[in-house]
Amino acid sequence: MKRLHRMPLIRRMLLVLAIFATFASAASAADIKINCDIQRGPCIQKTGNGLTVEFDIKPKPVTAMSDLTFLITFTRGGMPFAGSTAALDLAMPGMFMGKNLPILKRTGSGRFEGRGIIPRCPTGKKTWQADIIIVHEGKTDVAGFVFEVK
Repeated sequence: MKRLHRMPLIRRMLLVLAIFATFASAASAADIKINCDIQRGPCIQKTGNGLTVEFDIKPKPVTAMSDLTFLITFTRGGMPFAGSTAALDLAMPGMFMGKNLPILKRTGSGRFEGRGIIPRCPTGKKTWQADIIIVHEGKTDVAGFVFEVK
Protein backbone atom coordinates (compact mmCIF):
# COMPACT_ATOMS: atom_id res chain seq x y z
CA MET A 1 0.00 0.00 0.00
CA LYS A 2 2.87 2.39 0.73
CA ARG A 3 4.19 1.86 -2.81
CA LEU A 4 0.88 3.09 -4.22
CA HIS A 5 1.17 6.38 -2.29
CA ARG A 6 4.68 6.94 -3.70
CA MET A 7 3.37 6.79 -7.29
CA PRO A 8 2.74 10.12 -9.00
CA LEU A 9 -0.93 11.11 -8.89
CA ILE A 10 -1.51 10.66 -12.62
CA ARG A 11 -0.13 7.10 -12.50
CA ARG A 12 -2.39 6.29 -9.54
CA MET A 13 -5.40 7.65 -11.45
CA LEU A 14 -4.52 5.57 -14.53
CA LEU A 15 -4.15 2.47 -12.34
CA VAL A 16 -7.55 3.13 -10.75
CA LEU A 17 -9.07 3.61 -14.22
CA ALA A 18 -7.58 0.34 -15.48
CA ILE A 19 -8.84 -1.62 -12.48
CA PHE A 20 -12.27 0.02 -12.66
CA ALA A 21 -12.56 -0.62 -16.41
CA THR A 22 -11.82 -4.30 -15.86
CA PHE A 23 -14.68 -4.68 -13.40
CA ALA A 24 -17.07 -2.34 -15.23
CA SER A 25 -16.77 -4.23 -18.51
CA ALA A 26 -17.69 -7.46 -16.73
CA ALA A 27 -21.13 -6.11 -15.84
CA SER A 28 -23.87 -7.04 -18.26
CA ALA A 29 -26.06 -4.37 -19.80
CA ALA A 30 -29.07 -5.85 -17.99
CA ASP A 31 -27.42 -5.03 -14.62
CA ILE A 32 -27.08 -1.34 -15.50
CA LYS A 33 -29.98 1.03 -14.83
CA ILE A 34 -30.26 4.52 -16.28
CA ASN A 35 -29.77 7.04 -13.47
CA CYS A 36 -29.21 10.23 -15.48
CA ASP A 37 -31.54 12.02 -17.92
CA ILE A 38 -28.71 13.93 -19.59
CA GLN A 39 -31.05 15.16 -22.34
CA ARG A 40 -32.91 17.32 -19.79
CA GLY A 41 -29.87 18.78 -18.04
CA PRO A 42 -27.11 18.08 -15.54
CA CYS A 43 -27.17 15.01 -13.29
CA ILE A 44 -26.04 15.08 -9.66
CA GLN A 45 -24.68 12.41 -7.31
CA LYS A 46 -23.17 12.41 -3.84
CA THR A 47 -20.08 10.30 -3.17
CA GLY A 48 -19.34 8.29 -0.07
CA ASN A 49 -16.69 10.83 0.94
CA GLY A 50 -19.04 13.82 1.03
CA LEU A 51 -18.55 15.34 -2.42
CA THR A 52 -21.38 16.31 -4.73
CA VAL A 53 -20.65 15.63 -8.40
CA GLU A 54 -22.56 17.42 -11.15
CA PHE A 55 -22.20 16.00 -14.68
CA ASP A 56 -23.43 17.59 -17.89
CA ILE A 57 -22.89 17.21 -21.63
CA LYS A 58 -23.44 19.95 -24.19
CA PRO A 59 -24.88 20.65 -26.69
CA LYS A 60 -28.34 19.19 -26.29
CA PRO A 61 -29.66 16.90 -27.56
CA VAL A 62 -26.68 14.69 -26.76
CA THR A 63 -26.11 12.64 -29.90
CA ALA A 64 -23.61 10.00 -30.95
CA MET A 65 -20.89 10.99 -33.41
CA SER A 66 -21.03 14.71 -32.61
CA ASP A 67 -18.55 17.06 -30.92
CA LEU A 68 -19.47 17.17 -27.24
CA THR A 69 -18.30 19.11 -24.21
CA PHE A 70 -18.29 17.25 -20.89
CA LEU A 71 -18.74 19.49 -17.84
CA ILE A 72 -18.02 18.30 -14.30
CA THR A 73 -18.35 20.28 -11.07
CA PHE A 74 -17.43 19.19 -7.53
CA THR A 75 -18.86 20.80 -4.42
CA ARG A 76 -18.80 20.05 -0.71
CA GLY A 77 -21.35 21.65 1.57
CA GLY A 78 -22.60 23.78 -1.33
CA MET A 79 -19.17 25.35 -1.93
CA PRO A 80 -16.85 24.62 -4.89
CA PHE A 81 -14.34 21.91 -3.98
CA ALA A 82 -10.97 22.68 -5.53
CA GLY A 83 -8.82 20.04 -3.84
CA SER A 84 -9.34 17.29 -6.40
CA THR A 85 -8.15 15.74 -9.63
CA ALA A 86 -10.62 14.16 -12.04
CA ALA A 87 -10.77 11.67 -14.89
CA LEU A 88 -13.68 10.68 -17.14
CA ASP A 89 -14.17 7.16 -18.52
CA LEU A 90 -16.96 6.68 -21.09
CA ALA A 91 -18.10 3.12 -21.80
CA MET A 92 -21.06 1.23 -23.17
CA PRO A 93 -22.40 -1.22 -20.56
CA GLY A 94 -22.03 -4.82 -21.71
CA MET A 95 -20.13 -4.00 -24.92
CA PHE A 96 -16.53 -2.91 -25.43
CA MET A 97 -16.49 0.15 -27.70
CA GLY A 98 -12.80 0.98 -27.24
CA LYS A 99 -11.26 3.23 -24.61
CA ASN A 100 -12.90 6.65 -24.44
CA LEU A 101 -11.13 8.87 -21.92
CA PRO A 102 -11.67 12.56 -22.73
CA ILE A 103 -8.96 14.76 -21.22
CA LEU A 104 -10.36 16.99 -18.50
CA LYS A 105 -8.95 20.44 -17.86
CA ARG A 106 -9.55 22.47 -14.73
CA THR A 107 -11.62 25.53 -15.66
CA GLY A 108 -12.23 26.93 -12.19
CA SER A 109 -12.57 26.02 -8.56
CA GLY A 110 -13.98 22.48 -8.57
CA ARG A 111 -14.82 22.67 -12.30
CA PHE A 112 -13.50 20.53 -15.14
CA GLU A 113 -14.23 20.45 -18.85
CA GLY A 114 -13.32 18.04 -21.64
CA ARG A 115 -14.19 17.54 -25.29
CA GLY A 116 -14.88 14.32 -27.16
CA ILE A 117 -17.42 12.18 -28.96
CA ILE A 118 -19.59 9.23 -28.07
CA PRO A 119 -19.33 6.62 -30.85
CA ARG A 120 -22.41 5.19 -32.52
CA CYS A 121 -22.85 1.51 -31.68
CA PRO A 122 -23.26 -0.73 -34.74
CA THR A 123 -25.97 -2.69 -32.88
CA GLY A 124 -28.06 0.44 -32.32
CA LYS A 125 -27.62 0.50 -28.53
CA LYS A 126 -27.73 3.98 -27.05
CA THR A 127 -27.00 3.48 -23.34
CA TRP A 128 -23.67 4.83 -22.13
CA GLN A 129 -21.95 5.13 -18.76
CA ALA A 130 -19.75 8.02 -17.66
CA ASP A 131 -17.59 7.13 -14.67
CA ILE A 132 -16.03 10.14 -13.04
CA ILE A 133 -13.01 9.23 -10.95
CA ILE A 134 -12.15 11.79 -8.29
CA VAL A 135 -8.92 11.75 -6.30
CA HIS A 136 -8.90 14.04 -3.27
CA GLU A 137 -7.39 14.11 0.18
CA GLY A 138 -5.75 10.71 -0.41
CA LYS A 139 -9.11 9.11 -1.27
CA THR A 140 -10.62 7.94 -4.55
CA ASP A 141 -14.32 8.31 -5.32
CA VAL A 142 -16.24 7.20 -8.39
CA ALA A 143 -19.54 8.69 -9.53
CA GLY A 144 -21.26 6.64 -12.25
CA PHE A 145 -23.84 8.22 -14.54
CA VAL A 146 -25.78 5.98 -16.94
CA PHE A 147 -27.61 7.82 -19.72
CA GLU A 148 -29.07 7.53 -23.22
CA VAL A 149 -27.79 9.30 -26.33
CA LYS A 150 -29.95 10.14 -29.34
